[in-house]
Amino acid sequence: MKNIENEKHLLYAVRIILERKEINNIWESHKWVINDLIPLEVSGGLGYPPINDVRIYPLINEVKKEDGLNKNLYFAEASIDLHHAESEGYAENLQSSDPSVYIVLRDGDLIDEEEKNNEQDDNIDIHLAEVSLSPYHIQDYEDCGEDRVEKIPLYGPIAELLEKFVEFHFHPEEFKKRKRDKKDIDQNVKRGGDARLKLKNTYN
Repeated sequence: MKNIENEKHLLYAVRIILERKEINNIWESHKWVINDLIPLEVSGGLGYPPINDVRIYPLINEVKKEDGLNKNLYFAEASIDLHHAESEGYAENLQSSDPSVYIVLRDGDLIDEEEKNNEQDDNIDIHLAEVSLSPYHIQDYEDCGEDRVEKIPLYGPIAELLEKFVEFHFHPEEFKKRKRDKKDIDQNVKRGGDARLKLKNTYN
């Protein structure tokens, strides 16, 4: 971690594999499921990280004849932004009963007008809003309720890097028991002690 200690941002590039599953529901024709998350590469930077509002692209369209399910696979590439200011949240994530990678999906396909006129996949009706390792940061999305937050298990290279990052950046303050100043105690005794205690003793 020494070679990145002065970096404001540590960016972990990842590829996310999604599946568009058809469902038998009167209100919805399909649902999006996270199939996998593939670590790519790590880089550091002093500036702002790339915005993770990214489009989802087709990966494979495969008809599974044996069970009649139409399996549509898509992918998106984004960066997990690790920042030292979020180290407490990362520590909370690692210490939880289910350490997770948080993936935020948002309605609407990010496609420009030129692409619309040429080639468009009508199956894509969402995009990837963000990928995060901080439950504190992701709480804003959950409170808003407009986006969908998916969780997948945190393990492997990403978990190992996060543990090193937390070890380097997270320094919780030690609890210090407050000690009363002996001088103040002595002065209180000289003044006759606490008047409320005297009053209590009078009625006992």
